[in-house]
Parts: sequence; C-alpha cells; structure tokens
Amino acid sequence: MGILGKEKKERSEAEAHESDAVHKKNRGGIYRLKEKKPWIFWGMAVSLLSAFVFSCFYGAFRTNAERYMESPVETSGNISWLYQSCFLLYRDLRNSQSEEQLDYADVYLDVAEEYRWILDEDLLADHLFYLGAQEDGDTEQAEGARPEGGTYSLSRDECVRIQEELSSLEEYFHNLDESFQILNSYYDYIIKDDITGKYVTNMSMDDINRSLSSQYFLVSFSFDSSGNVTVGDAICGRNESRLRKFANGAIREDGLHSRAAQDMMAFCRYGGIRQPENCTVTFCISKEMWEQTEKNGLLGNVSLYTSGSGIHVNFYRYYYSGNSVSTRAYIDAGVGGLLLLGLAAVGLLGMLLPVLKSTKPWREERACRLCFEVEVVLCCVLTAFTSVMMEIVAGVASGRAQSTLQDYTLINMSAAGILVGGFNLLAVSLYFFCGWYIGICTRALRELGLREYIRQRSLIYRFFPYTKGKAVGLYRSMTHLDLTRNAHRSIIKILVINALILFAISFLWFGGFALTVAYSVVLYFILRKYISDLQQKYGILLKAVDEIAEGNLNVSINEDLGIFEPFRSQVFKIQDGLKKAVDTEFRSQKMKVELITNMSHDLKTPLTAIITYVNLLKDENITPEQRREYLATLDRKSLRLKSLIEDLFEFSKANSDNVTLNIMDVDIMNLVKQVAFEMNDKISESGLDIRMNLTEERVILPLDSQKTYRVYENLFGNIAKYALQGTRVYVNGFRIGDTVVITLKNISAQEITVEAADLTERFVRGDASRNTEGSGLGLAIAKSFTELQGGQLEIEVDGDLFKVTTTWHMKE
Repeated sequence: MGILGKEKKERSEAEAHESDAVHKKNRGGIYRLKEKKPWIFWGMAVSLLSAFVFSCFYGAFRTNAERYMESPVETSGNISWLYQSCFLLYRDLRNSQSEEQLDYADVYLDVAEEYRWILDEDLLADHLFYLGAQEDGDTEQAEGARPEGGTYSLSRDECVRIQEELSSLEEYFHNLDESFQILNSYYDYIIKDDITGKYVTNMSMDDINRSLSSQYFLVSFSFDSSGNVTVGDAICGRNESRLRKFANGAIREDGLHSRAAQDMMAFCRYGGIRQPENCTVTFCISKEMWEQTEKNGLLGNVSLYTSGSGIHVNFYRYYYSGNSVSTRAYIDAGVGGLLLLGLAAVGLLGMLLPVLKSTKPWREERACRLCFEVEVVLCCVLTAFTSVMMEIVAGVASGRAQSTLQDYTLINMSAAGILVGGFNLLAVSLYFFCGWYIGICTRALRELGLREYIRQRSLIYRFFPYTKGKAVGLYRSMTHLDLTRNAHRSIIKILVINALILFAISFLWFGGFALTVAYSVVLYFILRKYISDLQQKYGILLKAVDEIAEGNLNVSINEDLGIFEPFRSQVFKIQDGLKKAVDTEFRSQKMKVELITNMSHDLKTPLTAIITYVNLLKDENITPEQRREYLATLDRKSLRLKSLIEDLFEFSKANSDNVTLNIMDVDIMNLVKQVAFEMNDKISESGLDIRMNLTEERVILPLDSQKTYRVYENLFGNIAKYALQGTRVYVNGFRIGDTVVITLKNISAQEITVEAADLTERFVRGDASRNTEGSGLGLAIAKSFTELQGGQLEIEVDGDLFKVTTTWHMKE
C-alpha cells in the first residue's frame, strides 16, 4: 500500500472515531448515566427488576391474606355490642305487646313495693331534701317536706348513690338508643316472643325467610323464662367457632346482672335486675349487603365509656377505615417479611455484584461515603417505612386502590389498573433502590476490612477519645468529690446524664430492652469499680488512723485518697495535735520531776540552816555576840523560806480559777515609774544604772493595780538578781494605736543556758546550778498575772542580752 493509501486509511479511521464520538454525544442520559454513574444505573435496573418480580406475586399474596382477614362484624367488641342491643330490642317487643310506652326501669328493674318510690325521680329528690333538712336541724321544714307513704330508712349517702346508679343506667340505654340507627342501617334483626309468636324486625318477609347459605353473618341469642340466655344453634360467619366463643363471652361479661353486680351495688340492696324472658334475638347481614358495606369501607368500632358512678357503657360507631384491615391481613400473611427480605437481597446485591467496573463510589462519591451510624439510621428508617409500603402493596394487591381511583377519576377499571400498577412499580423500585444505595455504601467494608472501616467510617470511634476523656473526667470528679462542700451540683449532673441516657433508650422498642440490659451491665461494672476504689482508699485512711491510735505519730499518707482527700489534712491535724499533746505531757512530767528536785533543793537549804542554827542556839556556852549572829541568820533564812512558800502559793493561785481581779483605771506608765522607784535600793546595791524612756502622756488601762504592780516588781527584782553589775538597764514604754508596749532590757551576769520560752515556766532559773537566791517562780508569776488581764509577756535572749516585753491592749 502506498503513501496515499495509508493516508486515506488513517483519514477514514479518524472520521469513524469522530463519527462515533458524535454518536455517543447524541445518545440519551441513560447511556451517560451508565458510563459516569454505573452504580446508579445498575441500581435502578436491579431495583426495577426486583419490584417487577415482587409485583408478579400479588395474586398469591391476596390469596394468603384472605385467610387471615378478620371480618369486623365478628370481633369480640362487635358481638358484645350486639348482645347489649338485645336489651334495647326487648323493650321494643314489650312495648308492642302492651301497646304502651314503657321505660327501661319498668322493663328491667324489680323493686319491693315499699321501695318502689326510689324509681320515681321526684320522690327520690323529695326524700333527699327531707333528709337534708333533718341534718340541718330544721324540724319544721323537714316535717313539711316529708313525703307521704313508703319506707324512709335509707340514708342520704345511699339515696345519692342510688340516684347516680339509676342515672348511669339510663345513660347506658340512651347510648344504645343512639347507636340503634347504625344497627338498623347495617344489620338485619328480629326479636321474637317464643310464647305468643309476636316479633319486632326491620326485615321484610322475604328477608325473614332467607336461607342460611345466603347469609354472610348470623348470630342469635335465646332467653328462657328465667332470663337465662344461650347462643342459638344457627350461626354463620367466616370463623363460626370463634364467633360462638365471642358470643358466649359477651353473655358472661355484658349481661345486666353482671353490670348490676359490678356497678349497681347500692340499688341491689333494695331491688334487682330482670333479664329478657321467653324471646330469641337474631342479628344477620346478607352477603349482598356485606359486599356493599365492604365496598364503602365502613367498619365498626366499639368504644368504652365510663359514667360518673363507675358504670361501664359500650357503644358502637362506624368510621371510614379504608384498607387498614386488609393491610393487617397482608402483614399476618407474611408479605411484610417478604418485602424486607427483598430489600435485604437488593442491598446484598449492591454490596457484592461486580458490575461497577473500575469505579468505586464508596470512595469517590461523597454521597456514598456515609458514616456507619448514618447507615444504621437509614436502615432503621427503611424498616419503619415498610409499614407505608405495606399500605401501598395491600391496596394494590387487594384491588381497593384501583376501585378508589376509578370512583374518584371516572376512568375505566383497566386504565385505573395501569396507573395504579405503574405507581406501585415506581414506589417499590424506589424502596428497593434505597436498599441498593445502602449496600453500595457498605461496600467499603469489603475493601477496608472491619477494623479499618470502623476506624474511618464510625463517628463513635472518632469521638471515642473525646467521650472517653469526658467519661474518665466525670468518673474522676465523682471519685474526688469534696465532701466538705455542697454536692448539689454533682448530684444534678449525674441525674441529668442518667436521664439523657434513659430518655434515648425509651425511644427504642424491642432494641430498648437489650440496650437497657447492656446499660445496666455497664453501670454495674462502673459502680463495682467505684465502690472497690472507695473501699481501697478507705482502707488506706483507716490504716493510717489505726497506726496513729497505736502511737505511731510519724505516719505519712502518700496515696491518692480520692473522695476521702479532704480527710488527709484532718488526719495530719490530728497527728500534729497528738504530737503537741505528747510534747506538752512530756514537758509536764519533766517539770514535775524538776519541781521535786528544785523545790527540794530550794526549801532544804534554808530549812537546813534553820535547824543547824537552832541547834547552835541550844548550846549554853555561846557568847552573846554569837547568839545575836545566829538569830540574825535564823531570821534571814526563815524569811527566805517564807518567800519561797509565798511565791509557790501565789503561782498556784495564779494558774487556777480562784483569782479575783479588782479592775480599775491604772496609769501604766506611772505604775512602772513607781515600781522602779521603790526597787531603786536593790537595783543600786547591784550597781545597775536604770535608763527610763517612758512616754509622757497618761496611758490609762483597765487593770488590777496590785497584780500589775507585782508583775513589774518581779521583773525589776529579776533584773536586780541576775543583771551584770555596773551595766545599764533600759526601760522603754510607748503606745501604738490601742496597744501599749513596755520593754525591759539588761545584760545577764551569767550565761543563760535555758531556752527563752522555758524561762517563764515554774521553778526555772537562768542559772542551771541554782546558786542564786531566786525561786524560779518570779517570771512565771509575772506571765500568769499578765495573761489573766489580757496582756502578753514575751522573753527574748540574744547572747547575754535579756529582754522582757509586756503588751497591753486598751479597751474602749
């Protein structure tokens, strides 16, 4: 082939391709849909084919549904209403026989002659007025209103109750009268007197002689001479056995005797109820009449009414029901299950059929990338929508939809069938396509695997870390609940969360039970862990308390106590308090030992000297000078012993509640000057130089002058005894607001080996060897008297510097 031939061939191929492209471009939307959205195309094809196949079985569905269809006239409620209507028709029979208008009370109520008046509304009302006048104490009005004749032993409550029961019975028959028009319109009836042969009926003679085979429905009730009732032998219906059971049940439950026993107890004390006698009541519907009634879709319904006195009244009403009974029959025949099975089958085809070529809509199409939870919701919605689909299927399969369309549009039956069939095919196809769509979305499960599918497509999984953190935080907040604060908010939070969970569960039906069980199981494990943690942490706390109780005051709690965390600080406070108490007790015991030791030493020294010099005085050979010297020593030692005993007594009194304060206005600065002046001799003997720096203003304080004088006398005396000779003593006094501070500073003659805090304890001296004359009670007495008057006394030691600070508070 030459170059020209080759070019010609290439040109022809290009033209062919161009022509093919133009041809494809000119094709319809279905082709483009198949090329670009094959999952939609194949879904429509599969759904349409499935809907067509499903519709082909409508005849079989109708045949099976007919076996489950329950005639509305054979329901227990309808038979009960018919039996009650016997009492209505019996009065009509009695009226026709007596040729007068009898009330229901005249026909059915039997009362003794002396109580016959209670059936008369006027006499009963007069009797109630008479009883009311008697209760009010109006004898004259009562006698004027007293009805003539009859027995008036009934109480007011009984009369009121009988009046209510008679009104309710009248209302009961009134309801039967109101439903009589419905009875007369849709049922043929005849009530016949078995003795006289007279009857009351709404049928013609031809209808009375109608054969049983021409009846669609027939039931009869026979009353004997005693009022006992039985179901007649002739009976006709779709289910004659069940019809007879319902009729016998109505006789047992809905007779007037039953009603009287339940609802007319007050009346039955004085009268009784009569049943119809010697008659037979027959209700029937011909097949011709039933076909017309069913076509109109008029079905019965029995309503229950409760009167004010408690009497229960059944009355009948008709309403347009459409195809509700037929739909129920189709569901009972299993059509609903087949519809769901078809939906599931189309969904599996969408998930498994390899017809999507290279496209992957579950990955590429945003509309097919549904979350797992959304797919579950769609499945639930489709399942719930099945009831609507069953209405459509039942209407089309039974032919009722075609008849209704023909009646309203005036088109022929064939055209109505085509239109209804097309709508049915479209609706069922759309229903199945939803299943296909869910199958396409779930196809990602095959590609990703269950774990990866849940990880990528589950909202719960995505929010699991968040929800887990919130749940753990909530659990931790409950385990660390502060018991020292109001738990009102925490309780409300728990109740709200629990209410939301129960509210969500309450929306489910059958699944709600399973979810309730699962929720209860989860709640059990949460509570078990919560209580286990509480027990563990309580055990840690209890162990620490037990160790402290056993004497171990160095217990430490390093674990997290959770809800008992506020008790940690309380345990440590108890621990510190016990330590302080033990230290105080130890120091007290130590002071007791020192009391015995020091007082023995301090009291023994002068006492021994006194005994010694008394023995020396007994010697007759001593000189007068020696006698005077011994007596002077005895006088000095006895005064020393007296001073020790007085200090001990005064300190004991100061530390007891027996001190009486004589409060008066005291110029504290002048008092300090006075003490310093009177102690000047002792201070001068010690070679001390006092430097006074007291404020010139008068500072008046409410104090006991004698006790306050003793405070500063002891402080100056302490300085005279223990200060270094030749040194200066500084006394400063000043006022800061409502606080008055006075300080005394000196240089100690000997090294102070006792802690400053211990110097104010009893029998403690600055010199541990106790070689000086002090009793060790001066500073203790001064501190006690200061604190008794609301002041403070503090001692500071800085090397050899000894400083005492007294602080007083001015009171308004």
